[in-house]
Amino acid sequence: MVALETVRASNAKLRNLPPGLVAVFVGATSGIGESTLKQFCRYTIKPRLYFVGRSQDAADRIVSELKTIQPDAETTFIRKDLTLLKNVDEVCDEIKSKETKLNLLFMSQGTMSLKGRDGKPLTLVSSVVPQHQLVTKSFAETSEGLDRKLTTNYYSRMRFTQRLLPLLQSTFSQLSRVVSVLAPGEETALEYDNLDLKQNFSLRQAAAHAITMTDFTFEEMAKKNPTVSFVHTYPGVVKTGFAKEAGFAIKAASQLALTVFSRWTVGIDESGERHLYAATSAAYPPKGGEKGGVEVGDGKVKEGSAGEIGSGAYLIGFNGEFRANEKVLKELRGKDAGAKIWEHTMKIFENVRGS
Repeated sequence: MVALETVRASNAKLRNLPPGLVAVFVGATSGIGESTLKQFCRYTIKPRLYFVGRSQDAADRIVSELKTIQPDAETTFIRKDLTLLKNVDEVCDEIKSKETKLNLLFMSQGTMSLKGRDGKPLTLVSSVVPQHQLVTKSFAETSEGLDRKLTTNYYSRMRFTQRLLPLLQSTFSQLSRVVSVLAPGEETALEYDNLDLKQNFSLRQAAAHAITMTDFTFEEMAKKNPTVSFVHTYPGVVKTGFAKEAGFAIKAASQLALTVFSRWTVGIDESGERHLYAATSAAYPPKGGEKGGVEVGDGKVKEGSAGEIGSGAYLIGFNGEFRANEKVLKELRGKDAGAKIWEHTMKIFENVRGS
């Protein structure tokens, strides 16, 4: 486990990096995204910050708080519903019109759904769905023909990454990284002819497909982009207040889970600190070895998702250490999962967005 004092020492060294780091936080109007955004603002010098979400009221509060944390920070809020890839492209176009480089893309957007693609109620059957991903609105398939949960947890994140990679590649400082907060360790076997879950949809499958496909798409991106590192994180049980707008049943279930797992819960401030470490530490460098982040402690590089030290793609738990269902991943790699998932994802983008 990466000790909390190591995390804080590493974060403090961010002040030694050049001023004006540029970061995009998607899904940052609450929870882990908000907490990590604030920590980034606290530890960097004159950052340029973009954050994306649905709540203007929450955004107004956060902008005010960020000014208190660091008056010199430049902050821009972009209000969008990220269940549509069209909206993702609009956000990326806005950012690309204002910036020529990007140091960090941090994604934690999510949507709570107890309904399937057809809008009919489903039963929540697995703990695979991370708590930080739960909010209260979701309906049927989107106008783009995709499931809302799978789009928010996977397709929208990979689309953000794909569209903003040119800015990440243009970074000439010591940091160029993508972080997706979901749940490595909960991978599952896949049906390659049903990756978008047009058939046999369930909440468990939607979560597990997003998790597993993230692993392999990040591996493919790390191979193709050796100056950028890609980190898939599992936050653990975090006290985020995610169910405050939910119905009674979800609130009760949430409180019960936090009580049962109280010994293993992580406070929201600590989670923000740990995710900032995951987003900036040299322990998770790009495959090319440069722009690796802040070095602290023994300077050791962590094992990548395929078992290679410093591979550029990392699967980590809340403690900063490797976390994955290695048995499932090994079986999938034997069936060329990375290439198949990559081809599927690019085909979805081409069909929906024409590119």
